[in-house]
Amino acid sequence: EPLVYVTSGAVAGSGAGNMLFTDAEKTSWQTKNVIIVGGSCINSAAASALGVSAATCTDAFTTATGVAAGQYLIQSVADKFSSGKLALVVAGYNKDDTVAAVSKLVNQPATIDTTAGNKYLGVVGASGSSTISKI
Repeated sequence: EPLVYVTSGAVAGSGAGNMLFTDAEKTSWQTKNVIIVGGSCINSAAASALGVSAATCTDAFTTATGVAAGQYLIQSVADKFSSGKLALVVAGYNKDDTVAAVSKLVNQPATIDTTAGNKYLGVVGASGSSTISKI
């Protein structure tokens, strides 16, 4: 099955076998396994997957997720949008932290077990590199 990426902004295109959608295009992706990029502050799909209100930002995001400035979350959630399907949330405290999370997932996928229920906290270093631990 192709990968489906859900973002909050404009979609520029897609790679071979991959599909890109915005969170507003839920009917197009809700029955697929998805990778949701961006936090609940800007991405309503992330908010739904994490069980928080849309536009949950800054201190409220930290309270809800345990993710603070300079950190990110990679969390797999089962059955949130469709039975038998997985949503993988890749979200940072801010844009730069989200970029670090995506970089970790793309460049070091073996460090992340995407089995439903797994949750990782990443800490972003000064150079943009990051460390990750299962929580």
